[in-house]
Amino acid sequence: MLKALVIMPNEKTKEIGSILAVARDTARKRENSTINPPIRALQFIAELEVFVAVYEVVEKKNPDQKGIG
Repeated sequence: MLKALVIMPNEKTKEIGSILAVARDTARKRENSTINPPIRALQFIAELEVFVAVYEVVEKKNPDQKGIG
């Protein structure tokens, strides 16, 4: 499943690498994950002066299903 984030650039996020780092960190926190979800697209919307990052949700393994099967 794909999800999206909106990132408003500021003086700390002038370079594309720092915007990508913000996208990874925010996606990881949003999904309560220990690994960074893969960022599939990063697009600047000039009319709104924001970046939109699309990331893929990594399936979580359910710890309650131990020993099933």
